[in-house]
Amino acid sequence: MEVSETRLGVAIVAVFGLGILFSILNGYYIEDTGEPIPLMVYGMTAASMAVGALIILLFQWKISQKQLDKVLNVLPDDERAIIQLLVREKKMEQTYLVAESGLSKVKVSRVLSKLEQRGIVEKKPLGNTNLVKLRV
Repeated sequence: MEVSETRLGVAIVAVFGLGILFSILNGYYIEDTGEPIPLMVYGMTAASMAVGALIILLFQWKISQKQLDKVLNVLPDDERAIIQLLVREKKMEQTYLVAESGLSKVKVSRVLSKLEQRGIVEKKPLGNTNLVKLRV
């Protein structure tokens, strides 16, 4: 899963804002007690942020997986077989796609041509075969 630049920017701003809030809170705490906030509070905050980030990533992965399953159910069987292999492996040689999918060389070639025209896959020559990469 790739993180977009916008989401990364929002996350950096949020962490920076949290740091500013902790500084303000530390100032108020020092005024009231005369001591800085215990280090344990910073540790607990960092652990909470890490757990929250992990939960967000897991939900995002699950949502993406469900969306992919819905899209794959709409595709014809031959296209679905090839895309499922490419999702699992990211990129594959065309000869391995033929072997793994159980489709004929001609059928795989035709399906890949259709998928390439629609911008779903990218084929690059690799010796006597092609290296096929999923673009989406």
